[in-house]
Amino acid sequence: MNTEKLIESDFLKIKYDFIEYYVGMAKMVTYWHVKALGFKVVAYCGPETGCPDKCSYFIVKNDIKLVLTSASQPSSYKVVSFVDLHGNGIKKVAVRIKNVPDFFEKVLEKGAIPLQFPYTVSDDQGKVTMASVKIFDDNEIVFVDYDKYDGIFLPGYEPYENNWGNDVEESYLTEIDHIASALRINEIKIWEKYFNNIFYSKTVASFDERQSSVGGESKIGMYLKVLQTEDKQINNVLVEPDKYKNTQVQLFIEQNYGTGIQHIAFSSTNIFKSVAVLKKNGVKFTAYPDSYYQNLKAKYPHLEVEKFQKYGVLCDVVEDALLLQVFTVPIGDRATFFYEIVQRINHYDGFGLDNIHALFEALEEEIMVKND
Repeated sequence: MNTEKLIESDFLKIKYDFIEYYVGMAKMVTYWHVKALGFKVVAYCGPETGCPDKCSYFIVKNDIKLVLTSASQPSSYKVVSFVDLHGNGIKKVAVRIKNVPDFFEKVLEKGAIPLQFPYTVSDDQGKVTMASVKIFDDNEIVFVDYDKYDGIFLPGYEPYENNWGNDVEESYLTEIDHIASALRINEIKIWEKYFNNIFYSKTVASFDERQSSVGGESKIGMYLKVLQTEDKQINNVLVEPDKYKNTQVQLFIEQNYGTGIQHIAFSSTNIFKSVAVLKKNGVKFTAYPDSYYQNLKAKYPHLEVEKFQKYGVLCDVVEDALLLQVFTVPIGDRATFFYEIVQRINHYDGFGLDNIHALFEALEEEIMVKND
């Protein structure tokens, strides 16, 4: 009989734990994250540690925890089939909670689709309780409780001692700010309700810039909603494409062969140093037109717009609060998953929706100039 019952307020204390990628060659993708982004390999799970069907590297940068997993043999069909279909990409989003069985029961009552009912994994360091539910075409949310485990990560993982040259320059990345996902047309309301039920979150922002017809008024071609928990620890951005306009959201769905997680945003304590270091390490970022910065300078003459332009940083302004953001190009061979880096100044708590308008207007201006 379970005596550790939860009260409603406990459900509001969940937070991101780790993100797990399924990739073709985990060692190579791990090496890139170490050398390019400044992560450190903390633990490893594979045939050498008693896990015959996979190789997983647990890597950490401050409060960011990632797991990079590849199949160690053809019979590892879950990993192999995911990579064959989607390419390298995110499979699981884990959230740390208290009392997995009770939480799992609650979310099932609220409509969650179960993949794995609560189970326990253990070793001589203790035990971890886990469960998972389905999201999107081929992703899952994992609920995890480490309260009775003293190991380095999860049972089956052992400390990784190999020196990969972790003396890389500091990248100033600190934690996961938000996760953004690309959906098909008419899916956003379905997953909005689903996510809000699971995470006890609320829809805090909505952005609808879709054209009404073929050849209609030029619009951005995007439907977006931001979902946030009460303590702002879980932030999910859902994006839907426009049926009348080709967009990067539709491109993701085509290249990913289905819906999924399009990007993760990492917080930075100094976005300019982050960009400088990552560029030095070979990371490529999306470039923006000069007109964006000209318009920004005209609207906010007191800002250091020249510095923003030098580093390719976007800036959204709400009174005296700023959101600084940059986006990498897709990190793999397909035009799918990429990273965003953000810095929030003076308690900025939005998601840069005005920047979408500003960028669109700047791009429109560039097109008009070229057509003159």
